[in-house]
Amino acid sequence: MDLPSFLLPRGIEHGTRQASVFGIGISFAVFIMVVILLRLYVRISLINAIGVDDVLMVIGAVFTFGLSVASMIAAYHGTGKHVEEIPMTSLPPMLKAIYSTRLIYIIAMLFVKMSLLWFYLRLDRRRRMKWTVYFLMFFVIGISVSSFFVLAFSCYPPAMFWDVEGTVEGECMSPGSQQAFYDANGILNIVTDIFIYLTPIPMLWGVKISGRKKGALFAIFGLGILAVAAGCVRYDYVRLLSNTADQYYFLADSLNWCSIEIYVAIFCGSAPALSVLIKTYAPRVFGSSYGRHDYESDNTPGNSSGQTPAQRLSGRGKDIWHKAKISGRRGLQDTTLTGSEEAIVPGDGIVLKTELRMDVMQRERENAEAAVADEATYKGSGVRQSV
Repeated sequence: MDLPSFLLPRGIEHGTRQASVFGIGISFAVFIMVVILLRLYVRISLINAIGVDDVLMVIGAVFTFGLSVASMIAAYHGTGKHVEEIPMTSLPPMLKAIYSTRLIYIIAMLFVKMSLLWFYLRLDRRRRMKWTVYFLMFFVIGISVSSFFVLAFSCYPPAMFWDVEGTVEGECMSPGSQQAFYDANGILNIVTDIFIYLTPIPMLWGVKISGRKKGALFAIFGLGILAVAAGCVRYDYVRLLSNTADQYYFLADSLNWCSIEIYVAIFCGSAPALSVLIKTYAPRVFGSSYGRHDYESDNTPGNSSGQTPAQRLSGRGKDIWHKAKISGRRGLQDTTLTGSEEAIVPGDGIVLKTELRMDVMQRERENAEAAVADEATYKGSGVRQSV
């Protein structure tokens, strides 16, 4: 991806690996910034609830932007050029930037994965799901913390990493040990990603809804396969670096795919929130029962409060409460749906294998009938619920 000449730093030409770092970094950062802003708009304005998963995702996005900046700094000083083309004076700042990318990547990916897992906790509170998510959280944190310290102190003191004159005394991991770490870490990350994105599938499989809506849900959560694919491509480029003498030239591709992998993961993690936006303004895309009719009938007896479907979903309205009943091994649990999951499949009775029921449409019908029978009484009585 090439940038216009007026955006290219001095000395970087079109079509080079250096230019690709700037093109991919800037374009993906802008796109994901829009995605994050839309996610926050949905959570604040439509659903009226900010969750821990949203905070974690925003932090992960900020670190990912930092990863792109560090990658562009590395490219500015020579990453993407052949080693003989890089002046000696550019090596220390380039290596410092490369060192930063390795640590920022781990932090950014940790926050993004934790956001996804926290979302699963809000999505399904059954014991099996909770313990599965807790195990994955523990595993992800363990890998991330250990990887951070291994990479941070692969050279001790760390200044040895960018010392090209040999003035710093210390010790670095052998190339063979570093490659063994990269191989093991890369495989573990890919396997972990697969488990993370497969975790909600059994729950979705048990949702009794129309084929179109179920397909839409699987499409939303199935986007995770793109992040797994990006991780596999990144791992392939990391392996390539161990088999070439021109590492700085091919390192640009590796840095690009590090950023792409996390950006895709952020998009996948924000897809459920974006689906709420689509259902609000283009409800027929997912076959949502909250369609244009609901907007056109804001002043009808069935919607005397004049609220939008998104407001009714958020629990801000006065004509309906949304409650879910989850019965599992430990009995019946009531919970209001004010988290990230409340509008993934709005408006229809959903029955999980654990007898999850969301009687949204039934309550709306009862409210509408009561309003038609006695609108004045309905307005004075406040909220009517059917539990």
